[in-house]
Amino acid sequence: MKKRIYYIITADVLQPELVSTSNDPVMSRIDTKPSLSYQSRQIDSEDTFEGELFLMAFPITQMERIDEALRHFNLYDNLDYFYQECREVVARPERHINEKGQGKLSFQSYFHDVPHSLSSINNTAIVVVALRAFKETDAKGRHKYEMVCYIHANEFQFEGLAEKLETGYYYNMLRVSEKVENGVKVYRRKKIFTCVFSILHDLANVNNVDFVYASMGRENQAINDALDRNTKQAGKYYERLPVMVYSHFNRWLGSKKQAQKLVNISNDTIRLLQMYRKVKQTHGKHVFFKYHNEMEFLKLIKDLKSFSASSNVWMLPDENGDMAAAVIAMNWGDYFSLTLENAKGLIKMIAGLTEKVLYPFLAVGEPTAYQQLLKGIAYHYRKEHGVALSFLLSYEGDPYAKIKKSLICDEYYYFMISKTSKKDLLDLQERSKDDAGNVRLFTGMPIL
Repeated sequence: MKKRIYYIITADVLQPELVSTSNDPVMSRIDTKPSLSYQSRQIDSEDTFEGELFLMAFPITQMERIDEALRHFNLYDNLDYFYQECREVVARPERHINEKGQGKLSFQSYFHDVPHSLSSINNTAIVVVALRAFKETDAKGRHKYEMVCYIHANEFQFEGLAEKLETGYYYNMLRVSEKVENGVKVYRRKKIFTCVFSILHDLANVNNVDFVYASMGRENQAINDALDRNTKQAGKYYERLPVMVYSHFNRWLGSKKQAQKLVNISNDTIRLLQMYRKVKQTHGKHVFFKYHNEMEFLKLIKDLKSFSASSNVWMLPDENGDMAAAVIAMNWGDYFSLTLENAKGLIKMIAGLTEKVLYPFLAVGEPTAYQQLLKGIAYHYRKEHGVALSFLLSYEGDPYAKIKKSLICDEYYYFMISKTSKKDLLDLQERSKDDAGNVRLFTGMPIL
């Protein structure tokens, strides 16, 4: 166990300032740019990296000002370089294969427009990065560096046990650099994740966050082991529950007949609010459901549309024109390209087709109507946007499980942590159960 220091970087509250100009002698009130504040925190880390690591956590909304923080710590402050380092690390494979080669998928996500593609959806995220600084300096004497690790702690609000809103964290974008020197991976097998998860546990304590969850491939041993060790060391309780991600070929799944029935309700506020009521009824008791009011739901749609014009909310009307089913269809192809690393067996069939993926979520409606809706959007996105594949999340008790099931699947875990007690987490699960006793998991985050 070693001691490491990380820095929490935040923007101070704006302080209005009175100024005058030669053109306008009357004093006018403007908002000045807030300064950045730096708080150092010490953590225990089991990582085995021999050198120093520069560690910092900051709101993703301040990503465009991270050059100021880098200057503060005498690091190379070129913003484009920092973004490129983010892209390089985020594009590293997400491994769902264990040391024995068991597992289904390993894939790489190449985000198109960092940081905007990330912040357009997860704009409440706290970004945690690990940098390795070098002795080499630029012309201004600032040290060069490379990024070792990148991760998000997405802040969200959910209804707690006391039926009041409380803050939780959802961890995603868990990436460690794959850099190789002299045939050896410099950062892999160095338990970097244990260091970063120690930071995340500390952030939860600092910000009074009692519940956390993350989704990860079942065979991703490095992340599973790191979360297990760190959570136990922090004296917290956790559980893992299975989630399946099914892959469908849109050519096979799609139906032109059903596509012709679809109605795009992305800009129809009345229909969206009608859908939200159904979403709340269908998903509202799921563990960590986050769209607790209409404004949160409408904001989700607005944020999706602000970056991805082809991501839309689709409705299948019944014979009377009422809403029989509805779903949010997120075109991942607008955000990133996805490629498989280990295509084999049936999965060879989708290798080369995965550059664009459709991700439908927050579905409502009876199963038969949802199936027709799914067939319609699969056809639409293949024909109009060249999206060849759909990813569908499912879990025990999912009313659409039979519709989503396919021969190509990837096994995930939901890793749920309670800072308070085992009982609190079990009580949340108990409240979510359906009539058959299945724990219903919230699978409505727009980016995995």
